[in-house]
Amino acid sequence: MTHAQNLDSHTTLANIEDWKGRQHIAQEIIETWPLNGLASLIDGRSDIPAVGAQGAVHPCGHWLYFVPAVPQQEIDLDGHPKRGSFIPPLPQSRRMWAKSVITFHHDLQVGAQVDKTAIISSIETKTGKSGELVFLGINNKYVQEGRLLREEDQTVVYRDHQDYDDDIFTLKAKPNADWSVPEQLNAAELFRYSAVTFNSHRIHYDADYTRNVEKYPAIIVQGQLIATLVLNHALAAAGVTRCRQFTFKAVKPLFLDRLFLIEGLRIGDDKIEAWAREEDGRVNMLAEIIL
Repeated sequence: MTHAQNLDSHTTLANIEDWKGRQHIAQEIIETWPLNGLASLIDGRSDIPAVGAQGAVHPCGHWLYFVPAVPQQEIDLDGHPKRGSFIPPLPQSRRMWAKSVITFHHDLQVGAQVDKTAIISSIETKTGKSGELVFLGINNKYVQEGRLLREEDQTVVYRDHQDYDDDIFTLKAKPNADWSVPEQLNAAELFRYSAVTFNSHRIHYDADYTRNVEKYPAIIVQGQLIATLVLNHALAAAGVTRCRQFTFKAVKPLFLDRLFLIEGLRIGDDKIEAWAREEDGRVNMLAEIIL
């Protein structure tokens, strides 16, 4: 059953606007296990550990918590929770994490009890190369005892199904990087990251589904994992472990076992432009780090 088949016949993009402002509130204790899992993947790749001094959680470590642990019968064909609870019942069948802006105020720490409030902040419809697109903005706040620790403005794009066309991705990386680090992610690494984030989206582990249903040529690397590695290498190149803000934008899918390079360029005293690119120079992800 597809998302479109789940929709009531009266559901339209017009009344989807009514979902703007909807909230989801959750509380969780920041335990060590998922961070240990993340550490097994990223520690040793750079000097930025999953758990820092005084139990400070990695800048991308909040993605390991507040995961949608819904009953199995509420999981849809693609592996995501069915829409219609917090996420509106959009008719578009494909979902992609398009962009995030993460602002860091105070450390998220192991052992802390943290409240997360997610609010649907915007719903915007556009027409692109792949048909009608819906951009869903979600504002996420992480608070401990009334103190805002970090905030993430996330943009998720929903689109209609179309066969994958690699030729439409033409953006090339800048040629003058200050540093360049090769990376290559295998099936075990993608599986372990999906496990530690409790992400059951099938394009990250089910090759038959990915090729036959979503029409991609191979399993896709998680955007969050790419972003984590981009930030790690950027901070390590700058000789720091923290930043004030991290922005990333997904540009092109990165496929399993494909060699890619994470590169960056220092701009002034407090800014880094970074990116992940393939060997032919085409960009998978763009990022900006404010130190």
